[in-house]
Parts: sequence; C-alpha cells; structure tokens
Amino acid sequence: MFSMNVCLFLCLFVCLYDKSAARTNWEATPLSIGGTSTNPSAMDINLRLERISRSEFGFSGTFFWGIDMDDNVMVEMRILNSYSGDEADYKLTPYSIQPQKFTDYIDTFYKDMLIPNLGNCTDMPRYESGYVPPWPKATFNFNRCSLNGKGLPDILAEGFYRGEAIITALPTVAVNISATLRIKTKYF
Repeated sequence: MFSMNVCLFLCLFVCLYDKSAARTNWEATPLSIGGTSTNPSAMDINLRLERISRSEFGFSGTFFWGIDMDDNVMVEMRILNSYSGDEADYKLTPYSIQPQKFTDYIDTFYKDMLIPNLGNCTDMPRYESGYVPPWPKATFNFNRCSLNGKGLPDILAEGFYRGEAIITALPTVAVNISATLRIKTKYF
C-alpha cells in the first residue's frame, strides 16, 4: 500500500513538474501600439491593434525600411513597468537594452527574442548563424502578431509594461516604436 501511494505521488509530481518546466506564468494583452519617424521617406511604421479572437488581440501593419544599416545605426529598447498603469508610475526595468550598434542587436535580441516571438507573423529576415549584411531595404509586413513568450522571462510581475524601441541613424532618421501591454498571472 505504501509503495503504491509513493508511486502515485511520484507520477503526479513528475507530471506537474513537466507541465511547469520553462513555461511563462503570464499572459499579455496588448493595449496600444504605434510609432513615429522623423523621416518617413527613409523609415516609416504603421502598426495597429487587431482582434484575433474573442479574447485574443495582436497587431498588424507595416514597417518601411529604406536606409543602409551600418555601424552608425543604433538600437535601444526601454522596458518600463507600472503596477497601476498611471503615466507617473512607469519605471525603467532591468529588461531594457542599452543603445547598441544595429549589427550587435541583430545577433542578440533580434535573433533570440524578437524572431522567436514574431517570426510566425512577419516577413522580416531571419539570421540563424549570425547577421550577414546587407539588411534588405523593403516594407516588412506584420499580420496578427502576438507574444508567445519565447526568449522572454518565465516570470513577470502583474501590471502594465511599455516597450519603447528607438532606432537612430543620425542625422537622417530616428524611429520610435511603443507598445503597451497588460500582464496577468496565468494560473493554469
């Protein structure tokens, strides 16, 4: 009898452990997305929220890329968090990415987090073994994109998160992309 209970307990433990391993404990609901460009003829962004299903939202749109991506182009990512969602409460988080060269960004954040999350809904280039120039000058499409959590932290505090991506190729262009999400804990 004792060994049967122990076996049952171990089977239940293994099953629960397997279901919880390396999975996000949160779900994201997008609240807003948009972008601005100082020079739309060089780079322009047009993104909008879209309902995917009754309870699921994503974003769709285009990103026009018309400049050469060299070592003068810098990328920065600010991730801010607010429990209340009030503008005055947003604080910078450690998930932010300091300004870095575009080539460094492509080989790290882009490859490890952006493409695993958005790769199934965009035609942006993929670089499995490292970025090989040139970056294509094209209009990239996004179709009903939503975060799946790949490459992102497994645990996030509930609240509101704002991601701000800043791409600068001074003096030609500066692009700001901003998305606000509400994060809730996922229990099952």
